[in-house]
Amino acid sequence: MERIIHKLFRNQTSTPALLQNTNQQMRHMNFKRDRDCFQWPFIEKIANNDLTRIVGLIPLVGYIILFNDEISEMISFDNIAGVDPDATSPFYLSGLCKMRLVFFGCILLFIANVLYKLCRPSSLEIAKDDIIFSTRVMESFTVEDLKNIETDVYSDHWRPRLDFFWIVFDQIRSKKPLISGYRPDVRVYMMQKHGDYIRLLAREWWVGKMHTYKPVRITTLIIAIGGYLMLVIPTLDISQAVLRDIASSLLSVLY
Repeated sequence: MERIIHKLFRNQTSTPALLQNTNQQMRHMNFKRDRDCFQWPFIEKIANNDLTRIVGLIPLVGYIILFNDEISEMISFDNIAGVDPDATSPFYLSGLCKMRLVFFGCILLFIANVLYKLCRPSSLEIAKDDIIFSTRVMESFTVEDLKNIETDVYSDHWRPRLDFFWIVFDQIRSKKPLISGYRPDVRVYMMQKHGDYIRLLAREWWVGKMHTYKPVRITTLIIAIGGYLMLVIPTLDISQAVLRDIASSLLSVLY
C-alpha cells in the first residue's frame, strides 16, 4: 500500500516538473516564422509575374532611345495631354525624365526576376502552400525522397517552424527517424502507418524552405518595389495631365 501511495505521489509531483521542462524546451526551439511578405511565395508574386518576365526587352529599346540625341529631342508627351506646343507643359516631369524612370524601373524589375529565379526553392514550383505540398508528397514522392526530407528536418542546421509538428501531446518530438528504415517496395504500408506524420513532416519542410536565403529575399523585395515605383511615377504624371485636360474640355463644353 505504501508503495502504491508513494508511486502516485511521485507521478503527481513529477508532472509539473515535466511540463515545466517541456515549456523550457519549447522556448529554446523558438518557432520563428518571417512575415508573409518576406517569404518566397509573396516574393514570387511581385518578382516573377508576366510584367517582370517581359521587361527585360524594354531596357534594350530604351537604351537606343535614351542615348540617341535625335530621338530624345523628338520625344514629347504634350500631344497625349492635348497641350499646344506654345502652352505651358502640364507635366511635373520632363519627357526625358519619365523615360529614364521607365528605363531604370524595368532594369530593377529584371534584376529582381533574375535573383528570384536563381535562389527560389524548387519546392515552390511543386506547390504554392504547405497543405497542397503535403498532398503532392503523399501522392508521388518516393521513399527515398521522404528519407531526404526527414534527414533534412532532423539535421542540426534545421530551424523549427511549425509548432504543431514539433509538439506532440505537450512533449517535444524526438528527432528519431521513423521512415528511414523502410524499403521502397513497402511504400503503401509506410503511408498507411505514418500518413499523418508524413503530412506534417512535409509541411514543416516546405515552410522551412520558404525561409531560405533571407538576405536575397529582402534584397529582391526592395529592388522589385523600387522598380514598380519608378514605373508608377511617370504613369501618375501622365494621368494627372490627361485628366486635367479632359476636365478642362468638359468644363468648356458645359460653360
